[in-house]
Parts: sequence; structure tokens; C-alpha cells
Amino acid sequence: MRLCMSTSAWDFGIQKELKMVDEKLHDMVKSKEPVLTDAALHVIDAGGKRLRPTVAILAYKALGGQDPQKAIDIAAAFELIHSATLIHDDINDGGSKRRGKEAVYKKWGLHDAIVTGDFLFVKAFRLGGVFDKTVVEITADASAALAEGEVLQNKFRHRKDLTVDTYLQVAERKTAMPIRAGAMVGAYLAGGSPEEIEAMGSYGLDLGIAFQILDDILDFVGDEARTGKPVGNDLREGHLTLPSLLAIKSSEAAKKAVLDVIAEESPGNEAVKACVELVTKSGAIEKAKGMGEYYGMEALGHLGCIANNDYSKGLRELVSKVLGRDA
Repeated sequence: MRLCMSTSAWDFGIQKELKMVDEKLHDMVKSKEPVLTDAALHVIDAGGKRLRPTVAILAYKALGGQDPQKAIDIAAAFELIHSATLIHDDINDGGSKRRGKEAVYKKWGLHDAIVTGDFLFVKAFRLGGVFDKTVVEITADASAALAEGEVLQNKFRHRKDLTVDTYLQVAERKTAMPIRAGAMVGAYLAGGSPEEIEAMGSYGLDLGIAFQILDDILDFVGDEARTGKPVGNDLREGHLTLPSLLAIKSSEAAKKAVLDVIAEESPGNEAVKACVELVTKSGAIEKAKGMGEYYGMEALGHLGCIANNDYSKGLRELVSKVLGRDA
């Protein structure tokens, strides 16, 4: 989303706050070195759902938070951390596109891309650091989990022994823990009770896992024009994900094709295409969707102790949006 963003699909009555988050992001990445600003904005303005700010703001407002600037600042901090990880992920995975745009390291080079990611992390903690110890600890713990998830994922790149349990550990650390942190901090800043803060965190964790599962499903069945990356990209980069893990259990043909492709450093397009077709025909997509729906239902279950209002309703609707997204 840009400043003139279209947030209708992910609005939930907080369009004004999301616009303020975007303004804060643009303000925070101003630098004396233009390359840092340009590279940072390349990622920030490329689009995306602004899921992390949405969860943080909704959690804050659902629990009666009255100072929107608090929620906006911490929401922007989590989005800056997310943007930094996108830059570093593309370097680690060798990805050439992000949301339909050239990856930062491809456009500005490896050195400036790494520094831009570091710059975004620093700016995030500049925002988050003004809050109290609890907020800083929650944010730092989520960032550490994210780094651990990246290492765990990379450990199994091009390997055939990844399990569904380990896949879920990676999804939890890389995607779900930062979303959990945003939900918890939003609830904490609103003055939520320990029970409400914990419930919001559990909601964010399960929502994040559901989001990652749907993301991995779209890697097989999504429209490149909408997802911004080629179909089969995870296979091409040597990553087994939930759909391919389920597919290799369906038949020997699917197992051989998938494992042969992910073992290659640079698999051919035809081999990747054939793999995608085998996975989509194996029933694995439907099974993966079922798992995504399970985590979505778990997320909803955690909201039972949260007062019913427009913003807690938004948190519930967000689950449906995540499960039903096509990009």
C-alpha cells in the first residue's frame, strides 16, 4: 500500500490509522544517504496487506485504547521489522522479485541491500524503544524468534528430511511470532488484563500460522500478477512447504518429482512446472487449506474473553480475509 493506498479489503474501520502508519513509515526512513531512503521505500511502497499493523491497531482499539498515536508508532515499528526481513530473505533465498518488483539486492546491490535491512531494524527499535521494558522485550523476543526461524528454514533448504512439525516451527518463528507480538503489544498498551493480553497473543500466533499456510498454498495456485512472484517459487528456491510436504505422501511420482527439484540449485522451469501440477493434482492443496482453516478456528477461539465491539469483530473478520485471500 502506498500513501494513496487502497485498504478496503483489510480496513475494518481503521483506514485512518493505517494511513497514519504509512505516513510514519515514510517519515522514519528519511536518510542523509538517498540510497537508504530509496531502497527502503522500494519495499514499503511495493504493497502488502499491512497485516502486522492491522492486528496491532485492532488489538489496541478492541481493548479500549484511547491514544491512537501509541498504536500507530508500534504498528509502524513492526512493519519496519517486517520490511527489513523481506530484504534479507530475498538475499538468503536468491529471490529476484518481491511483490512484483525487483528485489532490493538486485536493484541496489548486495552491500546496500544488507545495510538497508539493518537501517530498517534500527529505525524500528527507535520507534519501539520509547515504550516501557515490557514492550521492548516482547518486540525483541519476536525479532530473535524471527532470526532463529530463518536459520532453521535455511538449514533444511535443498534437503529432503523436513517434517510438517519443523515446517510449523519455521512458520511460527518467522511469521507468527511477530504477529503475536503486535497483538500482545497492542493489547498491553490499551491497558488489557494479563488474560486479555495472552489471548490476543495466542490469536496472533494462530492467525500468523494460518497466514503462512495460505501464503505457501498461493505459491502453487496463485496468480503471478496478483502475488507478485512466479508460481512454484518455493520449489525453485529449494524449500519444501506444507503443500509439497503433503504431496510427497500422496504418490511415489509426486515424491520423486518434488524431492528431485528441491535438491537442485537451479532447477529447470519445466521441471518446476511439472512439480506444481503434480502437487495441485495430489489433493495436497485441499489438505493444506484444511490445516489453515484449523489454525484460523483456533485463532477465533482465543477471542472469547475479548469484549464484543467493532474492533474485536474486525479481528474475527480478519481471520476470514486471511483464509480467503488470493494474493
